[in-house]
Amino acid sequence: MTYSEEFLPMKHCRTGMMASMSLLALTWMSLCGCSSARPEVRQYGVMREVMREGRTEPRIALAAVVARPHAYAVGAMEGLAGEVTIVDGEVLIARVEEGSLRVESAAPTSDVAAALLTLAHVDRWAEAPLPAAHGRELESHIESAARSLGIDTTRPIPILLEGDAIGLEMHVVNGYCPHGTDPATMNAQPWQWSSESPGRALLVGFYAPNAEGVMTHHGSNMHLHAVLDSGEGAITGHVDRVEVGAGTTLRVPAR
Repeated sequence: MTYSEEFLPMKHCRTGMMASMSLLALTWMSLCGCSSARPEVRQYGVMREVMREGRTEPRIALAAVVARPHAYAVGAMEGLAGEVTIVDGEVLIARVEEGSLRVESAAPTSDVAAALLTLAHVDRWAEAPLPAAHGRELESHIESAARSLGIDTTRPIPILLEGDAIGLEMHVVNGYCPHGTDPATMNAQPWQWSSESPGRALLVGFYAPNAEGVMTHHGSNMHLHAVLDSGEGAITGHVDRVEVGAGTTLRVPAR
């Protein structure tokens, strides 16, 4: 399978922003010849270009994303000024302010945009239990469970994981990728969080085989964000490492 990496640059002028948004999407459904019954997965921005090459211009307005019901998405804000997680149309924007995390959950205005976003609209889910697993083993269990539910696992799949996260590490970008090397931005440290204690978490994202550098970071077939209650409010961020406990529920789009 090949991936198109041609994206039309967004006009920096906000005038007519909403009208141009539909031209920016890489529509996975049309590239892969997916059935119309399958929720289409759309990719705005290419992972390596945004994270490695600094092409962090706005590509999709979040208000346009949630104008259609049942949106699920993960990505990064324009300028890498935080992470965005969308769960059934609810937008969570995580930003770093003076070294601390701030999570916004208000409906986005038309000028709030993402530089990188993987998106699907899913109105019905099927579910299956997973055993305890992490890393590539977790990916393998997700693939097997999705196949058992009749899902074509050679194409990107929206997924939800709900259960105990035994080991969880995540970050929120703060103007540069934490894996980057640009000396001009290395002082803008990301927010980082980790826990080895079991805790309930919702993991939102996509299982996307053969999409490294496009939808996922190199070395992974998943792009996941975590949402959990810290005891002082919701926290969310990009998942760097996670181990799920036995009985975690996997949800994939219902056929």
